[in-house]
Amino acid sequence: MTLMGEMQHRRHGVMILGGGLVGSRVAELLGKTVEVKLVEKDHKRAEELSTRLEDTEILHGDGGDENILDTAWFADMDTFVTATGENQLNILSCLLAKNRMNKQGRYGSGKTIAMVNREDYQVLASTIGTDIAMSKKILAGNEILKFIRRGELLSVAHIHGFDTEVIEVEAAPKSTITRAPLARLDLSSNGKILIGAVFRNGNWETALGDTHINEGECVIAVCASTRLKKVRELFLM
Repeated sequence: MTLMGEMQHRRHGVMILGGGLVGSRVAELLGKTVEVKLVEKDHKRAEELSTRLEDTEILHGDGGDENILDTAWFADMDTFVTATGENQLNILSCLLAKNRMNKQGRYGSGKTIAMVNREDYQVLASTIGTDIAMSKKILAGNEILKFIRRGELLSVAHIHGFDTEVIEVEAAPKSTITRAPLARLDLSSNGKILIGAVFRNGNWETALGDTHINEGECVIAVCASTRLKKVRELFLM
C-alpha cells in the first residue's frame, strides 16, 4: 500500500452479540482477519470463550444494554451481528446498534446483521431497519441444495416467502440454452424462468432478449422452486 502511494485503512471491526454455537463460530472464522469483539451475558460461557477464541475480545454483559455497547467502544465497529437464540432481542439490538452507529460512528454508517429464525419476523426485521435478516434453516437448506447438486448447479439460494430460487449455473456444451438467443427460447412454459445475467469477458452483464449464451459461460437465473428441473434441462442437457 505504501509503495503504491495509498494510505493504510483501519482494520475492519465486527461486534457479535451472543456466544452460542453460531456467534462463537463466526468469531472464530473472522478473528484472524478482522477485529472481532463478542458480547456474552452468561459469565461461565464468556470465560470459556475467552480461553478458546484467542483472536477475539470477549466481553461479559447484556448486549441489549446501551451502556454495555458504549463501554465496548461500540461506535468504532463497522458491522454488528446478533446471534442469540432470541429473535426479538436480535432485532431490537440491531435497531439500537444501527441508530448508535449512524449517530456516533467515526467511519460512516455501519451494517447490522440479525439472526431471525421465525418466518413472520424476517420481513419485519428487514423493513424496520435491519440491513440483513438471516435464518439458520434457510441457510442450511441452501447449503444442502448446493451439496446435492454439486457438479451441476454452481449455487442455489432460496428466496424466503416466494418459493423462488436464484441459481448460478454453467452452460454445458450442446445444451439447449446455447442453441439460440434468449428471445427465441421457450422460457415461460409452465412457469417463467428469468435469465438475469451472464458472466462474460470477466464481468457480469445483464442478459437481454438478443443475448446468446455460449457453452462454458456462467449464468444467474431466477425461477419458481418447481422449475429447477427445467433449468437443469436447459443448461445441462
